[in-house]
Amino acid sequence: MANPLSRLVFNQRHGTRIKSGRVSLRAKIGKGVKIQRGSYLDRHSAIGAYSYLGNNCTVSVARIGRYCSIADSVIIGPGEHDLDAVSTSAEFARDAFAELTASPCEIGHDVWIGAQCVILRGVRIGNGAVIGANSVVTKDVAPFEVVAGSPARVIKKRFSQDREQAIAASEWWRLDRDAAAAEITRLEAET
Repeated sequence: MANPLSRLVFNQRHGTRIKSGRVSLRAKIGKGVKIQRGSYLDRHSAIGAYSYLGNNCTVSVARIGRYCSIADSVIIGPGEHDLDAVSTSAEFARDAFAELTASPCEIGHDVWIGAQCVILRGVRIGNGAVIGANSVVTKDVAPFEVVAGSPARVIKKRFSQDREQAIAASEWWRLDRDAAAAEITRLEAET
């Protein structure tokens, strides 16, 4: 979306606020998405409704759920070289992009990713998870886990198992903003 006019038209048509010229028009972008300056979203990626992508983020071959909050300078799905190959140079790859990005990243709904995190290729992050700032996520994160560090490790679970089940069963993230707010209020009243 290098052209400011095409970005303006896209924003008006889709109720989004995309401030970056580095977002592919072929990426799947949901209603109400906000993407800040300098962020890159490639054509092989999707970002769900009402999600936020901070300044200077890079997202490559990834699916991001609804209502996610992704802080500044986060990298999701960087290309990774095959360590078992004789050479790690992309010069010897038949299709470097395809080989370096073979496994998509999957970010669930209502995930919060702190500033300057790196989510490695092929990682899946469950609904409601939280990734602490400056973390390097090398393996899957279960729903509602809080992880941090390099490599990221589980710090705690956000809720009790019963509370997790109630929130997961509600699937509030599938709702539009006003209905989601009402469902969240109902869930909070149950505590």
